[in-house]
Amino acid sequence: MNKSSSEQIKIRKIKQVFCKDSISDIPEYIHQVFKKSDLPSRINAGDRIGITTGSRGISNIHVIVKQVITELRNINANPFIIAAMGSHGGATSQGQKEILTSYNITEREMGVPISSAMNTVKIGIVDNNIPVYFSEEALDADGIIALNRVKLHTDFKSNLLESGMSKILVIGLGKRNGAESIHSLGVYGLKKIIPQAVKLIIEKTPVIQGIGILENGYDQTMEIKFCPPEDIVKTDAQLLKKCKDVFPSLPCDSIDVCIVQEMGKNISGTGLDTNVIGRLCINGEKEVGKPRINKLVVFDITEQSHGNALGVGLSDVTTRKLVNKINYQDTYANTITSTFLNRAKIPITAETEKEAVDIALKTCWQIDKKKIRFVVIKNTLDLESLYVSESIWNDIKENRDIKPSGDWEELSFTHDGKMKIKF
Repeated sequence: MNKSSSEQIKIRKIKQVFCKDSISDIPEYIHQVFKKSDLPSRINAGDRIGITTGSRGISNIHVIVKQVITELRNINANPFIIAAMGSHGGATSQGQKEILTSYNITEREMGVPISSAMNTVKIGIVDNNIPVYFSEEALDADGIIALNRVKLHTDFKSNLLESGMSKILVIGLGKRNGAESIHSLGVYGLKKIIPQAVKLIIEKTPVIQGIGILENGYDQTMEIKFCPPEDIVKTDAQLLKKCKDVFPSLPCDSIDVCIVQEMGKNISGTGLDTNVIGRLCINGEKEVGKPRINKLVVFDITEQSHGNALGVGLSDVTTRKLVNKINYQDTYANTITSTFLNRAKIPITAETEKEAVDIALKTCWQIDKKKIRFVVIKNTLDLESLYVSESIWNDIKENRDIKPSGDWEELSFTHDGKMKIKF
């Protein structure tokens, strides 16, 4: 009996080496940085200080937020957490609290109140006619700390601002109204309006500090930088440059078939990081370009996504397992707010992982299976270990930052069509 296309593929596990710089003792690091910052001088005893917390899967976010709370209490402030995630969580207060709970950020665990109300106030207009909205509860605070990870954005490229403290103030604390306002102009709104909007917010709201988090190539906390509000934009730009230098990537630029075992909102805002897969899927926007993936397959969605499958449309083939987990209300709320509808389209849906792989192989325009450029990754955040086919290995084996970590094996599946691969 002839083997299927997928059963003719040989792969081996490899390991990539990325930047390993990281903070060994996060609480002590924050304690020292807090003391050296100007933040204590901006707070009076009894002040209600809100700390922004978003929906992204930031490493050590639970530890970071808890330590900031401790430092604020040590100077007799009254801290609280503000859910700052735009339209995520189905654009509801309860939905956003549930996302925070999945990161072990609860009122009981943190020992402070959590505000997740969606009410906003229009605080001004930028670019002639674009309204800027801001959380009503955040406006009532005596001070706001804009805490967020700085990283590459999945919708556009810039040397100034992408994703960071500025974004969490404009989109996160803008709640659904603010997110829709900025996203209403597509990429232009994100790239050109956010820098204008954040300046307005800093002028008109009680923002007293920015805390930018930088992660290394292993998703570990690398730097935590405090800055006064007037330096938020500049600090975002500085950390973005560092992020580009350490950002992990796939080991080659040309791939026939790329298998992604899981996508998710805790992995990337688009479920699949566009900077890794080389796809934006935004009408009128030039594609990232590298890597060039002919067929992209995604098998599953993480539990932490709560069914929000924004980004599934970036793939060419998926599985029934993933599709059955989609929460359409949350996915559509998030996608419509972003205005990039292509990213929520359901791709070709296979009944099993094996069928999904076979579909990709049959349609990738490479007849000779010995030449197939085949890659398997766990997700677009964890790129240290992955599987590659022989043709790719031959191209990258001289790279000193890439090592084999397994013998050659035949791609195989269980009787019910699940891929036999362990990361």
